[in-house]
Amino acid sequence: MSDNIDYEGLGFKCGIEIHQQLATETKLFCDCPVDLQDEAADHRVSRYLRAVAGETGEKDEAAEVAADQSKKYVYKYYNRNNCLVELDEEPPHSINEEALDTALTFTRMIEAEIPDEIQIMRKMVVDGSNTSGFQRTAMIGLDGKLETETGTVAIDDIELEEESAGIHERDEEKALYDLNRLGVPLVEVGTDASIQSPGHAREVAEKIGMLLRSTGKARRGIGTIRQDVNVSIQEGARVEIKGFQDVENIDKVIENEVKRQKNLVSLAEGLDKGEMVADNVTHHFEGTENQIISTVLENGGAVYAMKLPGLTGKMKQKISGNRYVAKELVDYAKSRGVEGILHTDEDIENYQLAEEFEKIADDFKKTEEDVVAVIAAGKQQAKAAAKAVRDRARLLYEGEIPEETRTAEQDFTTSYARPLPGSARMYPETDIPAVNITEDHIQEIDENLPDTLVEKEEKYSEEIGEELASQIVYSEKLQLFEELREEYDPKLVANFFTNIYSALEKEVDIEALEKQQYGKILKALGEEDISNDDLVELISEVNRNSRPVYEVVEDIAESKTSEEEIREVIKDVIEEKEDMIEEQGMHAQGALMGQVMGRVEADGGTVSKILREELEKVLE
Repeated sequence: MSDNIDYEGLGFKCGIEIHQQLATETKLFCDCPVDLQDEAADHRVSRYLRAVAGETGEKDEAAEVAADQSKKYVYKYYNRNNCLVELDEEPPHSINEEALDTALTFTRMIEAEIPDEIQIMRKMVVDGSNTSGFQRTAMIGLDGKLETETGTVAIDDIELEEESAGIHERDEEKALYDLNRLGVPLVEVGTDASIQSPGHAREVAEKIGMLLRSTGKARRGIGTIRQDVNVSIQEGARVEIKGFQDVENIDKVIENEVKRQKNLVSLAEGLDKGEMVADNVTHHFEGTENQIISTVLENGGAVYAMKLPGLTGKMKQKISGNRYVAKELVDYAKSRGVEGILHTDEDIENYQLAEEFEKIADDFKKTEEDVVAVIAAGKQQAKAAAKAVRDRARLLYEGEIPEETRTAEQDFTTSYARPLPGSARMYPETDIPAVNITEDHIQEIDENLPDTLVEKEEKYSEEIGEELASQIVYSEKLQLFEELREEYDPKLVANFFTNIYSALEKEVDIEALEKQQYGKILKALGEEDISNDDLVELISEVNRNSRPVYEVVEDIAESKTSEEEIREVIKDVIEEKEDMIEEQGMHAQGALMGQVMGRVEADGGTVSKILREELEKVLE
């Protein structure tokens, strides 16, 4: 995607939030383990969301919208990974000190200030992702800074909070969550709005992610890190984009959002701002041949319609990527539990609704420039959806971009999710006392700050080469490498945990090995007691029969043909294939390898080496 937009001229503002799960032994506010499982759930519980007033006496708008949907939230519960804390049936335990120290370490790595007292807060959530209706969070650091190639970016805040439940299924009536990950410690890092372009946002996200991994306590894998983006342009509005995990595409999402806001503002300049008409038109659909609407009416539903002045030919107009104007309205209908809308800017004949739309057009005094849109659903849903679409349409005519939370889609565009949460959603957690942070504690953190991954890459490049250093430093096996490189050849260790390891994963359960066993295998490789070709057999035998590594190594070594025996076999093969060798020279080695390997028990590397030596002698 080209990045040829004048972001400065547009008044571009952007800040990002990085959410990183931590690899601690237990969850943030209980003693449940964080090693997630994919087995069948032991229990299921269900809840409904209700909007209540916070300490300010106000109800959060986003919470009210969510509560109006009357959606049922179902949670999968696991005896091993969950307890009464996750069910909101027991007060939370004291904060996880391992997670706290990790968050404090990162805070000092970006030179942020740590408050003397850390107060746990409750942050209201409106999507059902927490059984309690709120997320526990604590401010850990303030006023940090991040140096980038484009300039210094301020880190406004660092928070330590509990991870939400994982979503499995969602439809108009219910949502199914998994409580596996609920309560896993999570560090949230928020920047100010000084990011200058989509490319700069990607650089910032990558660097924050690198620093978090540098603590040695960042979880790895899909879903363990997420990015939220706040973006606006001068004539647009602040929009929070959630839902993307791949930092490599963060620039594409931001660019498309800027285009969306810019094009929607431009669209309004040429629109007829005539009268918008809306009404219940259920009576026009009695006896309709459209099966969808017929089913809705049979179930006691209703049909609402509205006239949208001047939108003919514009509903299908693209505003960013493959996203078009109609989607801006459809999203608001979906937020009220309605699957979609039908409108006259598409081929109504395909829906067998020409007669019904003609009647509505007469009622609304529709012109050729106007669009008629129809919503069919349960009575309350249809009414609420129609109002939401009208409200969004009014802003469309004014060229006003609503402040809202949006979801990043697979094609790097964004879709409406819900209103932006307000200030009424935060209030103190009364079940956990504040945590005092002493000067001695901060000093201890400062004295033990880890090297960054960039620094480690530079350091290890000198002993194992740049390419291998880059691979191992950014791999999940960095800690194992650092522990084993002191005792074994660093280059051998790095190569094992990058190139060899990934190949073995496809054939054996190498993850089942312990650090000590890895060390024994590296020792055997270094002393050439075994070769890479023997590793599948070795690891399989160790796992299957729980045998010591050294015993299996001895068995493999004893079963192999000695080098002297290999050399004699090779000489015999060379004598048998004298004519081929005379004709092909060294190119005959491939064919001869197959002959030799069929007669000996040995690794290919050893055979190849001896075969080359003997061929060279013959061809001299």
